Amino acid sequence: MSTQVFTVNVASIVWATGWNPYDATKIENLKFNSSNAIITNMMMERMAAPNGPTGGKILRPGDDKEIESIAFVQCAGSRDANHLEFCSYICCMATMKQMTYVRERYPDAKIYVFYIDLRTPGKYEHFRAKLMGDENAEFIKGKVADIIAEDDGGVTVVAENAITGQKINQKVDMAVLATGMQPALGDQGTALGVQMDGNGFVVSNPEQGMIAAGCAKSAADVYTSAQSSTAAALKAIQISR
Repeated sequence: MSTQVFTVNVASIVWATGWNPYDATKIENLKFNSSNAIITNMMMERMAAPNGPTGGKILRPGDDKEIESIAFVQCAGSRDANHLEFCSYICCMATMKQMTYVRERYPDAKIYVFYIDLRTPGKYEHFRAKLMGDENAEFIKGKVADIIAEDDGGVTVVAENAITGQKINQKVDMAVLATGMQPALGDQGTALGVQMDGNGFVVSNPEQGMIAAGCAKSAADVYTSAQSSTAAALKAIQISR
């Protein structure tokens, strides 16, 4: 079909433009491009899919080594004044889900989770407690300062334990960066005259018929996005009337 331009007159617009993973190459200290052993959580999700490139096996890119140890680096780009100032909400739960992928495939693999805070509200607290009880999993409260590529294909994650003050150099087969949730509309929204906050989320203005929903409004999980979208649709109907 050829491109067509047309005008539709409406009483309201619901902005539900979603989100994109934050660009890991912008987080210089995590050195995403320095080693095949450093991947993002989205890459991990694709790898673990039964119909994915590895048939569901967790393999280190480059040499296809089955992992014996893995580190999850939380808040990769989130809660950082130089990148995304806000908490991306879903990263903790996504990492814990991916821990189950590793454990199902590799019962004896060592798992290390480097975090600032863990966000697992409500019923998910039981899920977190179960994973933190894994004898082969270690949760380290501390922001990762560096990831060093090693000659054997692995990497060393450098961090300081915020509780003990101990400097940690943990060598692993692979590191997963839990990249943050960035609003997808971006600069395009400003060009379209949409009111946006300092983080790039759409600010609703019902008087002008502009309503934000889901991850266009704030970082949210699927359940919260569905609630937000329902509320936005109801508001749009009221404006239309």
